[in-house]
Amino acid sequence: MGEQPAGGGGMREGALDEGAGDEGVVSEGALDTSALDTGAADTGALDTSALDTGAADTGALDTGALDTGATLGRARSALIAAGDALLEAREYADAARVLRIALDRWPADDPDGGCGRLSVVDRLARCAEMRSEHAEALLLLRELAAGHERRGELLSFAAACRRLAIAHEIGGQWSSARAARDKAATAFAATGRPAEAAVDRLAMANQLRVAASYSAALEILLAAAADATASGRTDLALRAEGLRGNVLARLGRAADGVSAVRAALDGALLAELPDVAAELQQRLADSLEHSGDYQRAIAVYGAAFLYCDTHEAGVVGQLCRACATVALFSRGEWDLAVTVCSEVLAEQAAAAHTAAVVACCFGLIGALRGSAAAARSPLLEASATSARIELIPVRLYSAWGLAVLESQSGAVAAATDRLRQALALLARTQERHYCVPMLQWAATFFAGHGLIDDARACAAALSAICEATAQPEATATLAHALGETLLGSDPRAAAAELARAATLFGELGLPFAQAQAQHRAACALAGLGDADGARELLVRARDTAARLGARPLADSCTAALAALPSRGAAPDGPARIKTVRPLAGLTARELDVMELVAAGNTSREVGAALFISPRTVEMHVQGCLLKLGCRTRTEAVRKLTELGVLTS
Repeated sequence: MGEQPAGGGGMREGALDEGAGDEGVVSEGALDTSALDTGAADTGALDTSALDTGAADTGALDTGALDTGATLGRARSALIAAGDALLEAREYADAARVLRIALDRWPADDPDGGCGRLSVVDRLARCAEMRSEHAEALLLLRELAAGHERRGELLSFAAACRRLAIAHEIGGQWSSARAARDKAATAFAATGRPAEAAVDRLAMANQLRVAASYSAALEILLAAAADATASGRTDLALRAEGLRGNVLARLGRAADGVSAVRAALDGALLAELPDVAAELQQRLADSLEHSGDYQRAIAVYGAAFLYCDTHEAGVVGQLCRACATVALFSRGEWDLAVTVCSEVLAEQAAAAHTAAVVACCFGLIGALRGSAAAARSPLLEASATSARIELIPVRLYSAWGLAVLESQSGAVAAATDRLRQALALLARTQERHYCVPMLQWAATFFAGHGLIDDARACAAALSAICEATAQPEATATLAHALGETLLGSDPRAAAAELARAATLFGELGLPFAQAQAQHRAACALAGLGDADGARELLVRARDTAARLGARPLADSCTAALAALPSRGAAPDGPARIKTVRPLAGLTARELDVMELVAAGNTSREVGAALFISPRTVEMHVQGCLLKLGCRTRTEAVRKLTELGVLTS
């Protein structure tokens, strides 16, 4: 576009071609071509004075000159052509003003005008979409879709419905978005375009997966798979099968789900479809996580991230890093989880899903560590984003984190209300995995404040999850919740249930969950007069909490130890909370890298373990060499060993 004044893009009187038709369609004759032939769609050639008197002021044109039959038709054609030139130049506000004039002057007795009017509605909708005027875009797209449906133009109707679905998704109106995509898919299929139908159905199924509506997702995936097969599109068929497997894993059918995703991934690798393979590697890791195999899930997330980095699938790679932080949290690798979260958040270009996950995990760990100031903002951000995009796991996790903060500040009523809302949300979905650790904490909170009915509600939710999934983590958590419900009425049975939960959590490698169960089992034993048994459990729980940096839990254990009868020796002192400090001038991240380098790992292996690219590993290694005054990795490892930073 040339040097046009802001708000320009009008038309001069000479732009009205006496030979223009009145069909309202774009044609070269709609404008005096001399006004446009000086350059590629140079809207500066048009006289802007006609429109520059105000925002969408139709009085800027002489309506007396327009309100005659043939002249009006020629003027509409000229306005549409001017709008097209402005659209091409991405001057959406000016284009919308010009096109609105054309639309407002359309004859009432000619609603479609040979489809010309719908073409103007289409252009206006595009202007609204590109200017983020969501309400206006929805109105125009509904009109566009209805017009094409009325005229029996199924393909155009399908395209309009897809755009309408996207507009609803941007606005967080997910049920309306799914309805629009369903109409689009049906119309695409009816016009012999099964691949397009599969695309919309896959989008619907994935959104239902995110919203934890798994049965509905499976039903739609059956149709998506049929469409993909009919189209001959291997990539779509593999995506549908991988998503089906992931949904099965989330429903508790872990073996079937993991097997299906693996088969789809193998197919994508064999067909050399890197984008599909990247997506399916993330699905496989997620399926393993839902099966409770956190260690393998973390390894696959790391491998998937490196695959994405190699094949320039950055969006999926960042999602792998984000999802891995939740598995790292469960496994007690909180420092690494926080580091990865911080790195992803610092990039500021993450997709909404990815950003919500890392903000939530970062905030939750901060809350459990007693760092309210650092935790509150990311938790609130994650809560708002997850509500907007209907990301159920993050809604539950962020509710948990915020309830932790409210509990720590003494806002018991607020925490109670938040947890009850989370339970109500859970009851409306088929979420059966991410809610489990939240339910453990909630059961303890409720029981600790005498809200036994609420603790029983947690136990009931866990019982249903166990029946559906038979996952060991859910079984251990159910034992914990049942113990909480029995503390007031049958402390001996409560102690047995809580001790059993602690043992199960330990076998599963879930340290924070185990420490919580040990703390509560110790409370039950102390009430029964078993001070020695309570002391043993409290020391273990305190030490685990200290290693994780979970100061509130560590402090609770220390206080409970101090309250026990003395056994003749001085009680154990307060736990030393783990702190991260630089050694030998190296940052914590550089030390992580050098520890893995010292163990003989390659840059790629280090990257997979720490969820960073091999290039970033090399950058950290070079920084270490510079700080240590060494020339090789071997020399640096030897020096760090001599300094006592690394063990030999």
